[in-house]
Amino acid sequence: MKVQNVGIDVAAKDFRVCLKIRQENGEVKIKGSRKFQNNPKGFRELDSWLRKKCSDENPVYATMEATGVYYESLAYHLYDFGYKVHVLLPNKVKHYMKFLNLKSKTDKLEAKALAELGLIQQLPLWEPPSPVLRKLKGLNRECTALTELNTLVNNRLHAELAEHESNKDTVKRLRQQQRLIEKQINQVKSEMVQICSEDEKLKQAVDHITTVKGLGIQSVLAVIAETDGFSQIKNKSQLVSYAGYDVVERQSGSSINGKTRISKKGNRHIRRALHFPAITAVKHHEEFRDLYERVYERTKVKMKGYVAVQRKLLVLIYTLYKNGTAYDRNYFKTRKSVKEVGRALSLPTLDDRAKNTASFGRANL
Repeated sequence: MKVQNVGIDVAAKDFRVCLKIRQENGEVKIKGSRKFQNNPKGFRELDSWLRKKCSDENPVYATMEATGVYYESLAYHLYDFGYKVHVLLPNKVKHYMKFLNLKSKTDKLEAKALAELGLIQQLPLWEPPSPVLRKLKGLNRECTALTELNTLVNNRLHAELAEHESNKDTVKRLRQQQRLIEKQINQVKSEMVQICSEDEKLKQAVDHITTVKGLGIQSVLAVIAETDGFSQIKNKSQLVSYAGYDVVERQSGSSINGKTRISKKGNRHIRRALHFPAITAVKHHEEFRDLYERVYERTKVKMKGYVAVQRKLLVLIYTLYKNGTAYDRNYFKTRKSVKEVGRALSLPTLDDRAKNTASFGRANL
């Protein structure tokens, strides 16, 4: 069967497309490449262009990368118009680009690679997230923007008050801004909680996850919303990479042991949401405290210890959400005890060692 796939590389203002078709005999041909504006007019022009280039007898697939929020409007448009849409996580596209060993990275080459990737692999079809998760995601990012703005205002106010002769009018305006922003932050948080309470399934999942001390409702909702309910996540390693917690190593010249760090090439909103929960989890949970201390002992960097805890919390949220279960505080203790018992049973006693030594000696006489 003929397969028609358009690879789309999306940017803030425009997007580049490459249409590839695989014939019944396996031959692949490029039917066209073009750039469109990333707005409703550009979407309509793309639809018209595809209808001229593609056959009506076979479905048309569209493969794109989840680049921030820029891809969303186009993905919704194509989905509503009956196209089969694939939205891939950035790490999958990155690995395929490495596999192709491309010497340069341009919009045209990425669109071409995405078109080819959609032809050679069975990719999962994208479906829009629920209206609830979509709204929560928007509110979470609004809350983040307001919090960052509040930090700027607080810093400005602190600097103004520290001056020899501070401007009273400036201080007054900054305090007014401070109160307004804090009021809006509380309004957004309340709206998120209200939305969660009205969705029984989501509320039950959040109630289960928040049994972990340190994980509050805001942090949990942020993680669930930013991952669209983990709809595109197939395993833990993919989730870790999506959030930017995957470890990369830097090597130079003949150096063997390069410094390691997290990539930070994933969703920064997830990492931000887990910053303070990790600090609290270390205080209240032995297993997280043990993890923090192990990493700190090895690296002598506190933040690396907390990042390791953030990563473990993220995986825990994913597991509890997928399984629909509450947190069992004794789970890690039980695993630890089983491992210790296993090691004890596998270790020979002093008598066993003496017998083995004696047997070995007799065998060599």
